Amino acid sequence: MQALRWHARQDVRLEEVELALPLGPGLVEVAVSSCGICGSDLAEYATGPHAVRDRPYALSGQQAPVTLGHEFSGRVVAVGAGVDGVGIGDRVAADACWRCGSCSACRAGTYNLCAKGGSIGLVSDGALAERIRFPAYCVVPLPDRVSDEAGALLEPLAVALHALDRGGATAGETVVVLGFGPIGAATAIVARAMGLSVLVSEPAAGRRARAEALGFATSAPEGEPRDVTRAIRSLTDGGARLVVDCTGATAVLSMAPEMTRRGGTIVLVGLPKDPPTIDAARLVLFERSIVASLGYVHDLPRVAAMIAAGALEPDALITKRVELAQAPDEFERLTTAPGDDLKVLVTPVAA
Repeated sequence: MQALRWHARQDVRLEEVELALPLGPGLVEVAVSSCGICGSDLAEYATGPHAVRDRPYALSGQQAPVTLGHEFSGRVVAVGAGVDGVGIGDRVAADACWRCGSCSACRAGTYNLCAKGGSIGLVSDGALAERIRFPAYCVVPLPDRVSDEAGALLEPLAVALHALDRGGATAGETVVVLGFGPIGAATAIVARAMGLSVLVSEPAAGRRARAEALGFATSAPEGEPRDVTRAIRSLTDGGARLVVDCTGATAVLSMAPEMTRRGGTIVLVGLPKDPPTIDAARLVLFERSIVASLGYVHDLPRVAAMIAAGALEPDALITKRVELAQAPDEFERLTTAPGDDLKVLVTPVAA
């Protein structure tokens, strides 16, 4: 089968391979329908390795080279021994988290913090391929009203939902979303579905226009940091209770507390490349909180239910569709000149 394999930094190759992970007990095999290109995939391509392992991963036994792709949907074509509740022909997506099930985090239900945790598509072969094998505990059934493409978007939407939960998002309040890339856009549409008013702060005119076309209020961060934060406060009646940073940009993080009101909360979703400078005194004096959000915990089924109920329209995230043969060129483009693209979906098998 064809698969997009990560070999090294700036070295991804479309290759003919067989599935390396045996269909052992507790595993399933899925024919991939659709797979999104994630920022994590692009980071591995541009500056990796980060999460890709150069030695066998404890839970999968795999190491680089590895097939990328963890945002996907497909149809079950085989199941390993001991798999219950998943049958051949089932349409599924996947919670991409490998987990040990025995560490203190797993026992507490916070498997995203597993001591041995890793992601499908980084520590085991992923879904930028015709087929994939992964643990049955990762399976997320797709309701009939959730399309294959929407199924491939459950994972980034779950990241957004988890971040909003971490911030204690409440219907009727305003959330400021910093950055309108793929996760920022996902956060905005999930927040709106939850009944929040959304203000997007985005410097790129093209992405800001995308946000406005989707009906979101926007702010262009211009001038000195004080000008930027004052603009946000003026648009949020003195500051938002909740700010979600989806950029990881150190300059943005340093400004985020001043966008909140007294008692406000800043949720960090983007991963900073450099340590940010934040005035801790401005946190203490106004009892502001900073919380981090990592991935998701049992959130993909919740997103699927929101889509099935008509509360969440994920198709707005999709800005381009390509076939697997075009994926290597897309990796290069998205890391050098992404333009205003949000989510690029890959179809591994031509229709």
